[in-house]
Amino acid sequence: MSERAREELSPEEQKENTKAVIAHVLPFAMWLTMMVWFSDYNARTIGGLILLAVFRPWRWYPKLNLKNIPLAIGVGFFIFAVWVGFEAPIVQEKAPAVTEWYDRLFVDLMKPFKTRELYEIPLAAESQEVQEAFALGDESARTRLPYEVIEEGEHIGLHEYNPKVTGWLAFWVHMFGSSVIIAIIEEFFYRGFLYRWMQGSPFFKLDAGVLHWPMLLLISLFFSVSHFEYGAAIICGITYGLLYIKTRDIWASIIAHGTTNFVLGLYVLKYGQYHFW
Repeated sequence: MSERAREELSPEEQKENTKAVIAHVLPFAMWLTMMVWFSDYNARTIGGLILLAVFRPWRWYPKLNLKNIPLAIGVGFFIFAVWVGFEAPIVQEKAPAVTEWYDRLFVDLMKPFKTRELYEIPLAAESQEVQEAFALGDESARTRLPYEVIEEGEHIGLHEYNPKVTGWLAFWVHMFGSSVIIAIIEEFFYRGFLYRWMQGSPFFKLDAGVLHWPMLLLISLFFSVSHFEYGAAIICGITYGLLYIKTRDIWASIIAHGTTNFVLGLYVLKYGQYHFW
């Protein structure tokens, strides 16, 4: 810890530091709380937007440097490729063992060395061919997915986030929440606040461009715990952290995070891979 970090803060500095800590921590804490309280993703998105408007954590950061945008978008696409790569349809088809062992080793920290649970979609939602094959005793014909689907009613066999179920307005609100609100809340908390706060106080006066590998790895591990694909999340946390350190621009890491989540949303929509959402 630096000499500056060991100095006793003046009352004015302490007040400003407390204000900055609250502005970074409370939106993140409330977002986690809303994940428990609200099953409606749109309600969480609106709640997150209100929290950001009230606490405005960007007050302690310089404005976006436009020259960092191409790098940030490139990093976002790279992390998207890491996130879905081992489970992409072509990999599942050409190298199923790779997908299986990725699943066993780097997905669902609570179930080490196990593959993720697959759910059968309702028989009534299957095609006529599958229903006929099942009637003849071929149980393997049933469709199994790594996420649960609606069991009955008009939308039987569809995921609850499918725009055919939610409507397109709700889908795009979800995309906004995932690509903008989450990206801002998490990057200000993990990269902007926590990485520097663990090194000294007041955290917002510490140089964001100083690489501290133990802290970066620790924060990335912490970041991964809240993600189902924790292996990809560790790489994600390290990469976003390095981007922030290289550019000293928190908006660069926010754009990278938002790009990853936005492209992931489009991928989910095209391939129906709703376990990523």
